Amino acid sequence: MSAITVGHRRSYDGQRCTIRFVGPLKGTTGEWLGVEWDDPTRGKHSGEHKGEQQFTCKSNHPTAGSFVRPSRPSDSPRGFLDALRAKYAAKEDEESTQNSNSRKVGKANQGPIEISGKVVEEVGFDKIGRQFAQLEQLRIALLDGLCVTGILSSYEQPEPEALEVAREIASTCPNIEQLDLSRNLLSSWRHVWHICSQLKGLKKLKVNGDRFQPLEDGLIFQGITELHLADTLMTWDEIVEVISRFPSLTNLVASGNQVNNIAVPVSGIRITTLILENNEFESLSALRPLAELPTLQHLSLRGNNIHTISADPEQAKRSWTFPPSVTSVDLSRNKISSWDFVNQVPLLFPGLTTLRMTTNPLYDQSPLPPAIAAATSSMSASQPMTLDEAFMLTLARFPASLTVLNYSTISAQDRSNAEMYYLSLIGKELSATSESEQPAIVASHPRYKALCELYGEPAVTRTIEGDGSGRKVHPRSVAARLVKLAFRLSDSQTHVQEVPNSFDAYQVKAIVSRLFGLTPFSFRLIWETDEWDPIEQRVGEDGEVTWDDDSDLDDIRPEDPESLARSNRFTRREIELTESTRDIGFLFQGETGEMKIRVDIPSA
Repeated sequence: MSAITVGHRRSYDGQRCTIRFVGPLKGTTGEWLGVEWDDPTRGKHSGEHKGEQQFTCKSNHPTAGSFVRPSRPSDSPRGFLDALRAKYAAKEDEESTQNSNSRKVGKANQGPIEISGKVVEEVGFDKIGRQFAQLEQLRIALLDGLCVTGILSSYEQPEPEALEVAREIASTCPNIEQLDLSRNLLSSWRHVWHICSQLKGLKKLKVNGDRFQPLEDGLIFQGITELHLADTLMTWDEIVEVISRFPSLTNLVASGNQVNNIAVPVSGIRITTLILENNEFESLSALRPLAELPTLQHLSLRGNNIHTISADPEQAKRSWTFPPSVTSVDLSRNKISSWDFVNQVPLLFPGLTTLRMTTNPLYDQSPLPPAIAAATSSMSASQPMTLDEAFMLTLARFPASLTVLNYSTISAQDRSNAEMYYLSLIGKELSATSESEQPAIVASHPRYKALCELYGEPAVTRTIEGDGSGRKVHPRSVAARLVKLAFRLSDSQTHVQEVPNSFDAYQVKAIVSRLFGLTPFSFRLIWETDEWDPIEQRVGEDGEVTWDDDSDLDDIRPEDPESLARSNRFTRREIELTESTRDIGFLFQGETGEMKIRVDIPSA
């Protein structure tokens, strides 16, 4: 049996683990192995026995550890070439054998092959099939989860023997460019180096889910530009030490490693893409040393616990930014709940062109500012924002240099809609508060001044024609580009909403779905215009249109809508907002004031 050492890897019934303890346990006989499972839900504790800590797990999960007997049978380890042949050469042999058998059957049906009158015997098809395995042409090798321990098929890897076998790699599979050794039984970087040093064209290496002991001296991984260290539970200091041995590295994936702070900067490496997803960062300031990476372009922080710019008030006062080279950032699936956080993102990333921010608690809130929400009792004040609203209110807080948001390329119309909608909400917020509060409110919207220069200042009080103020709406102002729609589902359920006149019916229906909690597109939107159409007309033989009954003709006054309604001769003109991509501004062209929209739900 191989020597059992702390730090080595084992697999039991397909479940991988790392040995963290070897020795006796109080109250038992014989020796035990304390193991930390790769799947932390597989264990029963975190290294304790009868209240005493016997070993420490790297995982912070409470049930990552177990005790097993050394005599428990483990899965057989594999060497690199054994795994490679089992994964690829065996498959080729099997296919060749099947093809050979098919050819034999076909030939049997056709009769024997004759050349110059002599029967030729067909032999060696299996051998030919194996020869065409051609591992030397393999460029991408996926050997994840195959119990690979290193060069040799043993838990022990004696250096002389390992180096001798390593030389066979260069002749067997010299053209591998991408190698995946994830979720294996690797514990030593030297064993990985034995493999990689023979693959001169290797550019991409994955060792996700493996568990490594401290890095040995003298190992340099030449030529590798992309390294994946996800779920290795390495500390940031360990990660920095490892990547210092990859002089050509440009892309690094270090997700799922429980990292919550970066204290050691990365120097001497020209990293352009850094993936730190599903770690435990809580603030952007915890990543401040990364701002010293002059070549960094893409930073993904998806799935962390980020909710603030800085957890330290003193540190928050210090000015710092990421280099302009950082153009792409992913902050989705974090715990961002404040627009103030969003306002500071373009300041921290001045070169930002691509951003992702979906699935944050912020977007579960109402789009209305707190001052407006507090001043209204309508149901919309407590409803979460729609996808359109979330998109617009995020986009409007970034300058024109942002060209992609949540994978959507931003058009000029998208930006115009977003900025006008945002500016209109600021106007409403100012209207709902006192004049003395205005400076603080304006300060909470850093882009307010720039947007006012583009679209004019928002109306702090009602300024549409006919409100008695004597003022008119400037045709280029925000008010002129918004349409006020009064949606009515019933006499007790009404909502008034301003939307950009460049919205189409699909976007308007999405808003109505949120306002009334309706299933999208399960209803009709009917515009009840101020115009009236005649009914009960009769066309005479001479083509003249007359009424059947002229008794109430004297009571009808065209300038009085109520008289038209009482006459039963006229009905209000209704226009349906049919689902199309045409702007609603085309439909409401020339209209002012509040458009009355009836929400009709067809009966089942």
